[in-house]
Amino acid sequence: MRTRLIAIALSCLAAVPSIAQPMKGTSLGAPLATVKLIKTDIVADKAFKDDVAKLEKSLGKTLSADERKAYLDDVINDLLFYQMCERDGVKVSDGEIDSYIAKLRSQRPAGESDQQFAAFLASQGIPFSELKDYYRKQVLIQRWLMTARSSELSSIKPISGDEIVSTYELYKARLVRPDTVKVAFLFYQYRDSSAAERAKGAEVMKGLSARLAKGESFDVLRLTAKDGGYAANQDPVYFERSDVFLSRFGKAFYDTVFALSDGENSAAFENEAGWWIVRRLEYLPQKQLELSDPYRLGQAGTVQDYIGQLLAQQRESEFLQKTFAELFVKLRAQAEIKILGTP
Repeated sequence: MRTRLIAIALSCLAAVPSIAQPMKGTSLGAPLATVKLIKTDIVADKAFKDDVAKLEKSLGKTLSADERKAYLDDVINDLLFYQMCERDGVKVSDGEIDSYIAKLRSQRPAGESDQQFAAFLASQGIPFSELKDYYRKQVLIQRWLMTARSSELSSIKPISGDEIVSTYELYKARLVRPDTVKVAFLFYQYRDSSAAERAKGAEVMKGLSARLAKGESFDVLRLTAKDGGYAANQDPVYFERSDVFLSRFGKAFYDTVFALSDGENSAAFENEAGWWIVRRLEYLPQKQLELSDPYRLGQAGTVQDYIGQLLAQQRESEFLQKTFAELFVKLRAQAEIKILGTP
């Protein structure tokens, strides 16, 4: 049961309001607001407005007065949450945070630089400089849920088969797999954009194409890719006839894989990423997905599993939204909050 509760808590953290860091200190400008539950925290005017400017830049829009007020409310709620954790003894040590980050780094590609790691974090919406604060927030929320709301978490009603079936019928028209090809490939990825690198890629892959034309086995070339200075897929890959696939891989790749016949190898061809040789293994025509079908070809999980997971996440998200809304109403009633300026 405990494992299930932790899974629920982690899967629903996206539903919890963002926990900002206290914006303290007179050097950051005059106070915009003060928040006191067990101690006084200051929301500095300049720091708040700097954060708003960053948010506006990321959104590509100017926040309205109501939106700026709502953002200030979120910051105040964040400070109340941290103070509540301190009051109630909900803690996380620096060592625990460091272990979370070390575990994350161990799951990333070997030899990844700090700059590459920072770029990955940025793609997930996490500034590298705020990584420790981000994980501290995650653990505090999880720990508070497990200590203060474990019985409510365990009582969340599981998704029934009838709910899955009714949801499937409602969205059935959207559950259609487009024409799909199952492929294997050989790939020379450009290491840089120089003419020499492009020429090397052409030489390697055209050489492989010539060997295939003479009767060498595609599978042998795939299994010996590492020694040959090129790459190959380990498991079959599925490409759908869609605008997403077209925009991601480009017209040359798109046209090639759908023009091949089953069992046919392409000639070596180039796109922006490098040089390719593709072998089409199987063509799968458009299909109305049934509950028992794989939701994604090549991945575990059926349509039934996918719908069940979505419904469970929705139910758990609603629970967390309600839980935190009630918590902040309670904390605000206990706290002394002063708004000293205009957000």
